[in-house]
Amino acid sequence: MPLQMGDISTHRDQIILFDPTNPLEKQEAENKAIKLLKAGFILGEKTEGKIEIKHPKRDPNQGLFRVLSENGDDHIVWDRRDPAQVREAFAKFREFQERKYTAYATTSDGKKGHKIEDFDPGLEEIILIPDTMPG
Repeated sequence: MPLQMGDISTHRDQIILFDPTNPLEKQEAENKAIKLLKAGFILGEKTEGKIEIKHPKRDPNQGLFRVLSENGDDHIVWDRRDPAQVREAFAKFREFQERKYTAYATTSDGKKGHKIEDFDPGLEEIILIPDTMPG
């Protein structure tokens, strides 16, 4: 199976802050929380004026390129258990490097990443950013 454009979740944890004395703000916060819970998020800590929502977990066998492009944030997904898909992901990584994209490794929970020069299929997410023109 070739690499695919994916709808893989790249959501981060959410913290919804609101004024608990303002009924409208409180209702809006609760509605936002309900919407996220219906989308697969997990309710975290809920206190007066604050609702924490945890991001849904993703399949640990999926690798992900997040490519910043004219389309926005494109996702290219591959299965780490499939050697053919890993080879194809490696080739795609090289193709982006040839097109002067800079690669950064990060984790699915949004922890700060670092610049990478070589493809590593064990990384959770690889963010690819095109070279920008000076001026």
